[in-house]
Amino acid sequence: MRLWKFCCSLKLAIVLATLATFLLMGGSLLFPGNPRLFDRLEQMPLGQWLNDIAAGNLLLSWWFYLFLLMMILLLLNTCCCFIDWALNIRVRWRKSGEYLIHLGVILLLSGFIWGAAGGWRHIALPCTVGALTPLPNWPGHYLAVDSFEPIFASSGQPTDMISKVRLMAGDRQILAGTVRINQPLLTGGLVVTPASFGRNPVGFLFSLAGQHVELKTGDQISLQNGDRLKVLRFLPDARYGKNGQLLYRSNRIGSPALELSVTSATGRNWRGWYFLTQSPPAALRSLNLRPLQPLYTNYSSLTINYDPGAGLAATGGILTAVGCLLALFSYYRKRGRQDRPEI
Repeated sequence: MRLWKFCCSLKLAIVLATLATFLLMGGSLLFPGNPRLFDRLEQMPLGQWLNDIAAGNLLLSWWFYLFLLMMILLLLNTCCCFIDWALNIRVRWRKSGEYLIHLGVILLLSGFIWGAAGGWRHIALPCTVGALTPLPNWPGHYLAVDSFEPIFASSGQPTDMISKVRLMAGDRQILAGTVRINQPLLTGGLVVTPASFGRNPVGFLFSLAGQHVELKTGDQISLQNGDRLKVLRFLPDARYGKNGQLLYRSNRIGSPALELSVTSATGRNWRGWYFLTQSPPAALRSLNLRPLQPLYTNYSSLTINYDPGAGLAATGGILTAVGCLLALFSYYRKRGRQDRPEI
């Protein structure tokens, strides 16, 4: 009985809350001097940060584990207090507002713990328009960006980023909608918001026999002599290493190269690399291919968060707000009757 009263006591709640506050205040002083450690808190779920980052830096992060322990003990204290009220509700029903706040806090902390343990986050995941982008932490699921339109102010600064996206589970569409600034896509704890945008080089525009042709990976062209030219691969910046192996250096235009094949009706085939900063291979010189400019495709960088405890935490927040209103109503009603209720 004494142990139960201790678990339900307000003094225990005050001690735990005070310790948690001092731990958080003291630990936050380490944030400015250790950005590599603590900046990652905003880039990944708490559970992943504790396991991947904090566990390897215990000299700087030990206080955070104690803070979480205090919060878990405070959660248990609140649970005991709520259960004790529920068991004696016949004589304590007038304090329903206060205990709705207790229940709201329980749900808030439980939702936070659930989200920290089972959630994940992708910051600024590049999603190419017209392609399926796999979600690494959600196997079998993809995000498709069907269109992307940046909106610019007269000064040239972007004011909005509008992406039409689809969430796919294999070949099955789960959700479709528009994502823009201040208008995220929400479903079942999943939140998709715009982060930035850019463009990637995907090929080159060439002059061929007096015409302009686009050559991108997978494109095929029928030549005047009946041969077929096919683009097997495009690399925006490549070079040969010392061992003769082709190296991919970056996704920016530097030394672009096309892997091409020419298929002849006579059975004479050729396959090789054409570095656009050099003279074309002998098999291509008769075509008089002349590179003009690179071709780009837009991509939208989206931040994708999954928090399975979001609904539980939202319910806790609503109950806490309702409890506060009931508690205030009860207090002022008793005060009007000069009951002098305790604050």
